[in-house]
Amino acid sequence: MSYFVRNQEFAFGIDLSRYNASADLTQKPDFGLIAAHQPRVSFIAIRSGVSWGYRDPMFAVFSRQALAIGACVMPYHVLYPGESALKQMNNFLRILEGIDLDSVRLALDVELEHGQTRAVITNTLLSALELLEQETGRLPIVYSRALWVDANLRVADLPRVDWWLAQYYYRRPFPQYTPEYPCPPRLPKGVDQWLIHQTSERGPAIGGAGNYMDYDRWNGTEADVLAYFGRAALVNCPLDGAICPVRSACGAEAAQCEVVAA
Repeated sequence: MSYFVRNQEFAFGIDLSRYNASADLTQKPDFGLIAAHQPRVSFIAIRSGVSWGYRDPMFAVFSRQALAIGACVMPYHVLYPGESALKQMNNFLRILEGIDLDSVRLALDVELEHGQTRAVITNTLLSALELLEQETGRLPIVYSRALWVDANLRVADLPRVDWWLAQYYYRRPFPQYTPEYPCPPRLPKGVDQWLIHQTSERGPAIGGAGNYMDYDRWNGTEADVLAYFGRAALVNCPLDGAICPVRSACGAEAAQCEVVAA
């Protein structure tokens, strides 16, 4: 597509929530079209819920279909500052029941202050990070914006985490699309590296539902994405032509497999 003229050296991904379905939830993205899209959709972030009581009604459907097409899946949860981190992370983990937590990478959406102080916001995030690390053995990715982090978080009080940072152009009038912002994103003070850059909140919707979709770029190639998720390179199966996430999983000789993401 002519839209994808920037950031071609970085692996491409999208992030989804119930807002990528119709109001009555009957119309939703076609994951077959997402799987066939070029550039390849290497990873998909999917909102699980918000705070301690809300579950995104499309999370189960979207996550199941994203895993079925072989995408790397990143469930994310919106954190409310000043609310109990324990209750919020219990909600997050309850929504994730039935999902192999070793096969996904979790993220926390941290962009709300709700009138709380920098200390309260930082402590809420710190508690949530510790709880998820205890449960999964790894720290989650943190989503935010550089200017928001500078104003509302004490980065020095946090462990070293991987950052998913939003920076995109101002919205154009409906129904125009917003071009991808060129990588890299602006970094918060005290942060020296980015993992994911959310480059547009109004890219063309992939899969036929709605008008817009959030776009993301990984700081690396598709092979880097797969390695981060602990997965092998994708291959074209010589038996049926399907793209498989694991070499020789169906019994084909390894030498027969054509690596399509190395």
